[in-house]
Amino acid sequence: MTVVTNHHIVITDEEQNMIVNALAFFSEFFYSGGKKWRKLTAEEWQDVADDTDLNAADNLATKIATSN
Repeated sequence: MTVVTNHHIVITDEEQNMIVNALAFFSEFFYSGGKKWRKLTAEEWQDVADDTDLNAADNLATKIATSN
């Protein structure tokens, strides 16, 4: 038997951008091929990381993880 749980959260525009960027980075970093590619990907995304409030990103992760 499969149990499906739906989570509905309210997010800000900033939080939406963090979610989209995190998923795009994850996809590019882990599925585009090889260690050399990962280094280049990390360098390309450095500006995004520098412009991201890491405390806000951590708070967003907690918000999503504890949503019911």
